[in-house]
Amino acid sequence: MRPWMLVIVAAGICGASLFTDATISRASSTGDETSTGRESLALGRAAFEKGNFDEAITEWRKAAQLCKVQRDTGCWIEALINLGNAYQLLGQPSLAVTVLKQAVQLAGKFPGQLAPAKVSLGAALTNSRQFNLAERSLQEGLEIARLGHDSETTAAALNDLGNLLAEQGKTAEALDAFQECASLSQQATNNLLAAKALSNASDTAARAGRWDDAGSFNEAALSLLGKLPPSHDLAFLLIRSAQTDGVVSRQSAHPGPLTERAERSFRLALEIAGRIEDDRARTYALGFLGRLYESQHDYEKALELTRQAAFIAQEIQSPDALYRWEWQTGRLHKEQGDIDAAIAAYRRAVQTLQAIRQDFGYASCSACTPFRESVGPIYLELADLLLGQADSTKDPAARQQLLLDARDTVEQLKSVELEDYFEDECVSLLRGKTARIETISPTTAVIYIITLPDRTVLLAGLTTGLSEFTVPAGADQLTAQIRQFRLHLEKRTTNEYLPEAQQLYRWLINPIKELLTANHIDTLVFVPDAALRTIPMAALHDGEHFLIEQFAIAETPGLTLMEPRPIPRNRVRALAGGLSEATQGFPALPYVGRELKDLHALFPGVDLVNDRFVIPALEKEFSQQQFGIVHFATHGRFDRYAGNSFILTHDGKLTLNQIEDMIRPSQYRGRPVELLTLSACQTAAGDDRAALGLAGVALKAGARSALATLWFVNDESTATLVADFYTRLRDDKTASKAKALQQAQIKLLSDPRYGHPCYWAPFVMIGNWL
Repeated sequence: MRPWMLVIVAAGICGASLFTDATISRASSTGDETSTGRESLALGRAAFEKGNFDEAITEWRKAAQLCKVQRDTGCWIEALINLGNAYQLLGQPSLAVTVLKQAVQLAGKFPGQLAPAKVSLGAALTNSRQFNLAERSLQEGLEIARLGHDSETTAAALNDLGNLLAEQGKTAEALDAFQECASLSQQATNNLLAAKALSNASDTAARAGRWDDAGSFNEAALSLLGKLPPSHDLAFLLIRSAQTDGVVSRQSAHPGPLTERAERSFRLALEIAGRIEDDRARTYALGFLGRLYESQHDYEKALELTRQAAFIAQEIQSPDALYRWEWQTGRLHKEQGDIDAAIAAYRRAVQTLQAIRQDFGYASCSACTPFRESVGPIYLELADLLLGQADSTKDPAARQQLLLDARDTVEQLKSVELEDYFEDECVSLLRGKTARIETISPTTAVIYIITLPDRTVLLAGLTTGLSEFTVPAGADQLTAQIRQFRLHLEKRTTNEYLPEAQQLYRWLINPIKELLTANHIDTLVFVPDAALRTIPMAALHDGEHFLIEQFAIAETPGLTLMEPRPIPRNRVRALAGGLSEATQGFPALPYVGRELKDLHALFPGVDLVNDRFVIPALEKEFSQQQFGIVHFATHGRFDRYAGNSFILTHDGKLTLNQIEDMIRPSQYRGRPVELLTLSACQTAAGDDRAALGLAGVALKAGARSALATLWFVNDESTATLVADFYTRLRDDKTASKAKALQQAQIKLLSDPRYGHPCYWAPFVMIGNWL
């Protein structure tokens, strides 16, 4: 059975992934069934049926090795397909892709196995967020299966294609694929796959807000479950169905019957799990039954069931289940008014989650649901409880510690968000060479912004300590203002941005203004959260002046900086690359030549322009020389998925991974790039996740800081601002990078042609502002 991912099943409807097809070893087999390799295949299949996935993987690894030695290629392919599908289940899609690519390569000479191998690979690629490659592999597998009249693989391919389409937001096409799969499967009396396809259809409809369709598909799936023998798959289908009923019931005028049916499904899943001794299914059935009682405010019964679920999760060493029940325990204690017990449970949940964060971040697509959306609320809810305790204590030392604990809790979330976005732990490297940013300068204030459902908390960090300020604007209200502000900022012919600029100033600056004045603060370093990453704080307005006219401004994705120190003013070499010509459908940037000429008049180095700005030339220069400044004057785009983000070169698109491969070695040699400038990049308005990529680009590349733009800016004004920035950076030995940028922005806004913030505000200093 190709397994669905348990972490996804547990996530439920909102942001959950969908079932892949569940037919392990459907590929045709050849050779002696009594051979050792074949026996291991069968043992793995039996273990899998009982939910013993680690044991199944062990047997299939053994089968793959033995079948290879025994030259039983059909058996070898079958073992690899099973292994790849099992790796997906355990949240290791990258490993699954590697194994399944090998299966596809081997299956080239075995037509009966090529289609299943390609379909399995397509599902793994979907879970790895490689959507284009996934679609190609699935379509190829589907075509081969149709030509070979292989109805089972055809149905499986349709189900997995529906999963891909659903993740791309193509609801109608996904539902068509699921329904065709269900129809073919029922014709072939494969009620298990039909039920999974209908369950996927129900989930997809619910995620699109099509509640009636969701209910109908779920009812159709349930009608097939009574025809299935007890199995791990059946238990989890019942759990999934119960979750769907729970979600749909909240949209129904008469929720009672659906809630009762959900409880029956959970209890039946629990009974089946007990009969087949499937503890993994038991912990999820108990835990989600507890969640159902929680939604009905029966906290005592919910807590009893949740404790049972947690005990089983601990016994079977299943942290992916355990953190959920610890989180649930924390919520229940909070509802009962036991805040100390709630905080203790939340801390355990966070600790458990931190230990397996890769499995829930970049290592596990989790239906390609970003980490923040799937489990981020744990961190924010814990921070909320800690802030509440800080507000109620009269002990100054205890209050300070609670504020620090709350901030550090959110900081953990930000760290994993970056790892999740870049699908790479390298963004967390060299923590031993970092320093807490609020300790660096007595004239700098670090503004840590935490957005909660009912309020926004500003934590102002100075060298003297941490101060808390609360704004009565919750996350939704704040986000609505931010969205309008960003939209209006890019309208260079109007001043529609001013109402939002002033409202945001009142919320985010006015509460801390007295503190800033009293401590002679001249630089603000923001650690923004969520939607705040998409706007330039420099453009906030007090009614008379922009914030940039009052303070130098920088932002950083976290609380630490790599080896914080000012940029050297002498002997700094620059690598400058850019495109002034139109290429690959992108318009010309005629002022790029002037921009790069001005840079090299100040900092000597290497120029790569137009047809010389190609990836091989960049790789050669970085391998042979050290550069303190890297400046790319070319189109760039930050997407919600790091793999789709790029910097345009003459010969293609430079990915963030390629930039890292070029720049990061200088960090390992102890001479990291001081400043990475991207002067013509853009992020989509309203896409917080894309802005996360921009915020973390310096960390990803191994540079101390980055100067980048939030949206594409006028070419001529960009060249003017960049030249002024670099001039101040070289000539004013006392100016930090943030202050050099501040003065360049102020000069540009004083020009009648470029006074609108559309021209000067999108430039953001990220990371080391010194």
